[in-house]
Amino acid sequence: MRHSARRDRQGIIGLTLAWLVCGVLWGYLPPQSTEAQPADTVIYKPPKRGAPGGREGAGTRGFGELPTLAALAPQNHTGLTVQEQPVLYWYLSQETRHPVEVILTDRQSVKPLLAIRLNPPLQPGMQRVRLADYNAHLAPGVLYKWSVALVRNAAQRSSDVTTAGTIERVELPNELRGQRIQAPTMTAARLYATAGLWYDAIAALSDLIDTRPQDTALRQQRATVLEQEGLTAAAAYDRQRK
Repeated sequence: MRHSARRDRQGIIGLTLAWLVCGVLWGYLPPQSTEAQPADTVIYKPPKRGAPGGREGAGTRGFGELPTLAALAPQNHTGLTVQEQPVLYWYLSQETRHPVEVILTDRQSVKPLLAIRLNPPLQPGMQRVRLADYNAHLAPGVLYKWSVALVRNAAQRSSDVTTAGTIERVELPNELRGQRIQAPTMTAARLYATAGLWYDAIAALSDLIDTRPQDTALRQQRATVLEQEGLTAAAAYDRQRK
């Protein structure tokens, strides 16, 4: 009888210990989820040095049902890139039958570094201009302004719908030296955004979306970055895409 009771007590103690161990282990296991955790979110951190410039223009200026344009550029400071030939992105809210001009200038030059005309029709959504396609190069440390103009009347350019941003090419930040940055990857987008390289972060996210157009989580990530700089219309477009 005593041996049987002892075995029963030992069994109960063993079972209790097993439950306690399982409980501890379960408490330390990370929750499984298909959704991105907060740590995975791409967060843009503006550069510490207050570079002048920022985004200009937006909206339709009261011209009825014309599209809204928005340069994908920071709101109150110059966006940075480490690329000699970066990609410039802009947003168009709806299809247009008007031509669009994209111009890139600096303060020292009389002639624009880039001046192109995009013929209609243009479809709504994120638009891009690759400087490499036009053999245009940015010099380090030079402040450039780029603008997008929807030309309503070629004889009356004051009626243009315009948006603009500024861009500067800089050296690769020290914190990124030695990093193996391979685009298109989410790691590249996160590193660029954290280092304050706006144009490179947007390009990395956009390249990812091009490779996986059905991945809505990628569009949500880009929308989050756009919202950080007040580009709410462009962000809403991404969030609504299926």
